Amino acid sequence: MTDTNRQWRLKRFVQPDEILGEEHYELSESPMPTIDDEQILVKTLLLGTSPAQRMYVTEERTFHIAVEIGEVMSGRGVGVVMESKHPDFEAGEIIQATLGWQDYVALTPDDKSDTGKNVRTVQKVPNPVRPLTTIMGLFGQLAFSAYVGIIEVGQVKEGDVVLVSSAAGGVGSVACQLARIQGASKVVGIAGGQEKCDWLVEQGLCDSAIDYKKPGQDLAAAIGEHCPDGADVYLDNVGGAMLDAALQNIAVGARVVICGMISTEYMNPRPDGPKHYFNLLYKRSRMEGFFVFDYVPRWPEFEEQLREWYSQGKLKLVDDVFDGLPSAPRALGSLFTGGHTGGCVIRVADDPENIPAI
Repeated sequence: MTDTNRQWRLKRFVQPDEILGEEHYELSESPMPTIDDEQILVKTLLLGTSPAQRMYVTEERTFHIAVEIGEVMSGRGVGVVMESKHPDFEAGEIIQATLGWQDYVALTPDDKSDTGKNVRTVQKVPNPVRPLTTIMGLFGQLAFSAYVGIIEVGQVKEGDVVLVSSAAGGVGSVACQLARIQGASKVVGIAGGQEKCDWLVEQGLCDSAIDYKKPGQDLAAAIGEHCPDGADVYLDNVGGAMLDAALQNIAVGARVVICGMISTEYMNPRPDGPKHYFNLLYKRSRMEGFFVFDYVPRWPEFEEQLREWYSQGKLKLVDDVFDGLPSAPRALGSLFTGGHTGGCVIRVADDPENIPAI
């Protein structure tokens, strides 16, 4: 360990019309944190990224975590316990927690405020394997969101036609694979750019893909061409016009699952709702949103199942790794510029050598 702790602190709030970038943060150094009784000192190994993090750094206060000017940027990640004064944790254990954009952090494992549930903020990784990026991608929060959306809420079953927006992203890329595992007859992804669409098909994640950025394209018509009998399940990560286009192409009894709304969540004022919501009535369908942290008590169950499918070769790891803590703002910004495929992970430090390879 060094004597200093690098930290990305919020320099100014992001405005609704701005692209989130390095100019909103300041990289600083502070003394190495010390721990009190019932605390642990954790070294950050990996940091995840999520579109929700943009809401952390806006002046508008929502149900999301709020980061104030001068505070360390919030973000969940994977770390290794370096020192422990808590009876349930030992040095060398791998944990998941809200670590923040920094090299080291002192945590109080019994704090339950982060999840909003009667569940510890700090969670052990029971059987860590290298690469630890699997924890952030296939066996972590992004994959759990995909699991809830496809299996718990979407209830994908054999023969379903499944449509996934932001299919080349961290949640979408896993969701497409889970839809296949559940027996979907066809999986159609929506992504930005022909390169991403080709990648989705070449990786075997989707049967076909729609480039929503294609000039002059009627997105609703394009979805209709790929899903001529309608989509039985639509997992939405985008909202806005894309949700409206999908609603025009749902099958009878469809399940529209709201996982995110990256295209409209940061608009001020909020845009009007979808015009074609009446199709939910005509098609006797439902639209339901979910919050993955409501399922925290079941995360170990999800992880066990995902690991089993991975060991069987039914799931593949697709992630985009940014190296070094200094890359954190660029990594998060890539979620809003389309600059990555798969899960977007920041590698702050190398995996410990005593962890077995997967």
